[in-house]
Amino acid sequence: MDLTELSSLIYAKKLSSVEVTQRYLERIASYDPVLNAYITICADDVLEAAKTADQQLASGQAKGVLQGIPIALKDLFFTREAPTTAGSKVLQDSFPQEDAVVWKRLKDAGALLLGKTNLHEFAYGTTTENPHYGAVHNPWDLMRIAGGSSGGSAAAVAADLAPAALGTDTGGSIRIPAACSGVVGVKPTYGLVSKRGVLPLAYSLDHVGPMTRSIRDAALLLQLIAGYDVEDPSTVQREKEQYDRLLGTSLRGLRIGYDESFFFAQTDEQVKQRVRAVLKLCEEAGAMLEMVDVPMIYEVATYQAIVISSEALLVHEKWLAESAVLYGEDVRQRLATGQQYTAVDYARAMEFRDRFRRAMTQLFLQIDVLITPTIPFTATPIGDYEVLVGEEPQAIRPNLTRFTNPFNLSGLPALSLPCGHSEQGLPIGVQLVGAPFSEARLFQVGSYLEQAFPLHVPPLFS
Repeated sequence: MDLTELSSLIYAKKLSSVEVTQRYLERIASYDPVLNAYITICADDVLEAAKTADQQLASGQAKGVLQGIPIALKDLFFTREAPTTAGSKVLQDSFPQEDAVVWKRLKDAGALLLGKTNLHEFAYGTTTENPHYGAVHNPWDLMRIAGGSSGGSAAAVAADLAPAALGTDTGGSIRIPAACSGVVGVKPTYGLVSKRGVLPLAYSLDHVGPMTRSIRDAALLLQLIAGYDVEDPSTVQREKEQYDRLLGTSLRGLRIGYDESFFFAQTDEQVKQRVRAVLKLCEEAGAMLEMVDVPMIYEVATYQAIVISSEALLVHEKWLAESAVLYGEDVRQRLATGQQYTAVDYARAMEFRDRFRRAMTQLFLQIDVLITPTIPFTATPIGDYEVLVGEEPQAIRPNLTRFTNPFNLSGLPALSLPCGHSEQGLPIGVQLVGAPFSEARLFQVGSYLEQAFPLHVPPLFS
C-alpha cells in the first residue's frame, strides 16, 4: 500500500496507526540486517506516537492527511526525536535542538518518525558505500549498490520498510538511488522547498524531495513540504499549488523533448531501449515528440564540480581542521579537491550557471517536458569502480551523475520513476525534467507512465 491508501484506511478505522507501525517495524527487524537501509530505528518512540495518533483520531483531533503514518528520513534532517549523524563519525553524537522545517511540516500533518536512513557520508557520494555504517544493499540484488547519496531512503521504500521517505539531491542524490532501487524520486525546483534544518552539502545546489512508491504519493508529500520559509533565503514566495491536479489527464498536445546526442551516448543498450519505449508511449498518448539539443550540456560537469567542491569545503572547513581523521577516505579526498579552486574559478562557474539557466529557460519555451535516462546503466556491484557499457569500460561514480547534475546547476524540477527492468532483473529509471515550478506537469506525465510500469516489491522482500 502507498501513503494515500494507508491514509484512507486509517481514517476509515480499518487500520490503526499502531498496526501499521508494528508492521513496518517487523519488516525492518526481519530485513534490514541484510539491507542496511537504516542508521537509527525509532522503535519505542514511534510505537508510543502511534498510540497517541490513534487516540487523536478516535477523539476527532487528527492532525492531517498523514495522521499516524510512519515516515523515514535521510539521516541529514535535523530531528529532535533522534540523532542526526549525516552518516559520519564526525557527528555520531549530534542531537539537534530543533526539527528541520520539512519534518515539522510533515509532523503537523500527522506523520511519525520511523527512523533515520543510511546515506553516503555527508551526502558526498553516489553509491552509499558508507565506511562507518556499512553499505546499503540494493533490494533487487544485495551485491549491488542502492545508489546515493539517499541510498537508505530509496532501499527502505523499495523493500517496503517504509511507506515513503525524504531525501536530498545535490547532483542527483534522490534520482540516482530512485533509479537504482526502482522507486519514484523527486527533485523539486530550487527554492520551492525549505532546506533549513538540513545539513548542507553545497547550499546553492541542494534540494529536498520525496521518495515514494507512487506518483500520487510524491505529489502528496510535495504538497505538504513545499512553501516559503522566511528564514531560508533560498525559498521563493509563490501561491500554493495543487500538485496532483493533472494526475490522470491526457498527454495529448504535450511537447516532449529528447536529446539523443548527449543522453544516449555511452549509455547501456537496455537503458536506451526502455527510454525509447517511454517516448513511444507518450507519442501513442497524443504527445508530440521533438528531438532537441540541450544547450551547453557538455560543459556542465566541469562547472558543477567547481561549485559543489567549493561550497562543500566551506561547510566542512572547521570540522576538517579539528576532526579530519574521523572522515572516510573517499569523502576526505573529495573535500580536498575544493582547495584547488580559486575565487576566479568559482566566479566563472557562477557566470556559466547564469548563462545555462537562461538557455534552459529558452529550451522550455520550445518543449513542455524533457525525457532522458536517469543514469546510463543499472546498479553496479558494491566496491566496483568501472562498468562495461557495450565493450567500453566507464568510470561508475562520475557517470552516475552525468544525466542528473545539469538540473541541480539549473535548478529545474526533475523526477525519476521506474520504466521496467533489465534482463538481469534490475530496475531502470527514466528522468522527466520541466520548466521552473512545473512539478504538476511532471506528475501528469509520470502518472501516465506508471500505469505501464507499476512498482513492485523486490522478490526477496515480498
